[in-house]
Amino acid sequence: MALIRIEGAEKRYGSTVALDGVSLRVEAGDCLGLVGESGSGKTTLLRSINRLTDLDAGRVLVRGESVDTLDPVSLRRSIGYVQQDGGLIPHWTCLANASLVPRLLGRGDATGHGRRSLEAVGLGPDTFADRYPRELSGGQRQRVAIARAIAAGPDILLMDEPFGALDAITRSEAQEAFIALRKSEGVTAVFVTHDLGEAVLVATHIAVMRAGGVALEAPARELADSATGYAAELLEKSGVAL
Repeated sequence: MALIRIEGAEKRYGSTVALDGVSLRVEAGDCLGLVGESGSGKTTLLRSINRLTDLDAGRVLVRGESVDTLDPVSLRRSIGYVQQDGGLIPHWTCLANASLVPRLLGRGDATGHGRRSLEAVGLGPDTFADRYPRELSGGQRQRVAIARAIAAGPDILLMDEPFGALDAITRSEAQEAFIALRKSEGVTAVFVTHDLGEAVLVATHIAVMRAGGVALEAPARELADSATGYAAELLEKSGVAL
């Protein structure tokens, strides 16, 4: 059974079609990269998984249950979520930020969970626990955001352009840290990016989106053999070597 199943997802904002009958599956342990231009529907689709966006038609199933039958707050606390800008609370320390979800869930050792998650993303808590977001580099802030997302041990992690605002060197380091983390934690992930090269590097599977639909879905390693039309054009422009 797929851990995430999207069936005929449709969403409109006025006359604008954001999602046009999208169907996708994400198996446990996989990492799905949603790739496409601005306005292609990537973020809308991502946010439908944890009900930050409700669909007009179709459904999303998480762990075999339709999300529209679940309490949205409980659902969101069971799924790690990394916003595009990290979304850290600026007047909280790194440890306080990382411990947020375990604390909301009433875990007895929320601080311990936060320390372990900082360690998992390569930010030793002895060095970083008491620092504030303003005292960190962009890459470090994103790592704290990922630490916060995984601190409660979720089986699903959603990430919206998590590396897009970073410089090339920092971005590469953050990507490598995430790849290692996903493998060590066994987390199932869906992430949004406009960079096909990044998707090929980080994801196990890729869905190329255009105008609210899926132009191509394929395992990352088979992308070149499967790409036609728009997807082939995007692949050529990206200069990705597969």
